[in-house]
Amino acid sequence: MKTALITGASRGLGLALARELAAQGWGLIIDARGEEALHAAKQQLASAARIVTIGGDVSRPEHRQQLAQAAADLGGLDAVINNASVLGPSPQPNLLDYPLDELEAVYKTNVIAPLAILQAVKARLHPDARIINISSDAGIEPYAGWGGYGSSKAALEQMSAILAAENPQWRVFWVDPGDMRTEMHQAAFPGEDISDRPLPEVSVPGLVALLSDDYPSGRYRARTVLEPKPEAPPVNGLNLVLQVQDFEDAADFFGKHLNLPIQKEWHDTGHGALFSAGQATIEIADAAQIAEVDRVEVGHAVNDSIRLALGVRDVHQASTDVQAGGAEALHAVVDTDWGHRNQRLSLPDNLPVKALTLFQVIEPNGKDQS
Repeated sequence: MKTALITGASRGLGLALARELAAQGWGLIIDARGEEALHAAKQQLASAARIVTIGGDVSRPEHRQQLAQAAADLGGLDAVINNASVLGPSPQPNLLDYPLDELEAVYKTNVIAPLAILQAVKARLHPDARIINISSDAGIEPYAGWGGYGSSKAALEQMSAILAAENPQWRVFWVDPGDMRTEMHQAAFPGEDISDRPLPEVSVPGLVALLSDDYPSGRYRARTVLEPKPEAPPVNGLNLVLQVQDFEDAADFFGKHLNLPIQKEWHDTGHGALFSAGQATIEIADAAQIAEVDRVEVGHAVNDSIRLALGVRDVHQASTDVQAGGAEALHAVVDTDWGHRNQRLSLPDNLPVKALTLFQVIEPNGKDQS
């Protein structure tokens, strides 16, 4: 049985998530500042096999220790969802008018407390535990009047990213749940009708997927987690290969006069250099280097003065596709010494460039990196 700690779980998103996890058989530790609301939430979670409710304020050390003790009593944690937040003054003041004592309180709850909770329970987190820090689009968008809450969420996001980098044994997610019909959202827009906002339940499936499936640490929007990912394009790189008569002059032209940075140089059989050119690269090489590449890719000299090289996900499929368009393979697919799976083809006569290399980056063990 998995166990999760959810803060701020007496209403809104925290309660909606707790209901779903209870239905799936998770054990739960939930907290909230209001004892009455917390008791009512517990009644809704009667289906949970194990549930511990602890009233208190996450900004207080003694309350965090109570949560840590509950985690120890239940045998550790598989997930921590830092959902508890405060909005700050309502209506939201501009930063130059923001009461600093209230700003400090916002940061204590929204930034310091999530980290302090993790510090308190870190010895109780199981390997591959999931940590979800609930953020907001206000953490990345500069909404006027949202400086206190928004900047606290921006700090939470950066803190989450560093936690992920420092703790690869866990999955750390910082998640924007989207606008929701909650008490906090209503407080952010006093007097306005927010009935067009969706209920928190619409954001729960994405959170459950992050808790249960194989997602890497990172920032997510809860409502798009389960959307199909767009298929990666078949071509992922463009390199223009030029045979030059004077390598040094050509290198000066691209390097000094166009100020293109060099990605790689080689001086083995011949001379070559690979320049970054925005989203593409330009490769120059002398005749000796071109001849060596021809030998590896084709088996004999071709000596094309201009050649396109396209990085592809699957060199075999790409070769089939371009041959259907009139290209001709000059040699079978080969694995090169420079970590590519390559094939050279000649292009149709109606194109100004006659030579094409398809390349697929492969790992040392022979697996592709597409």
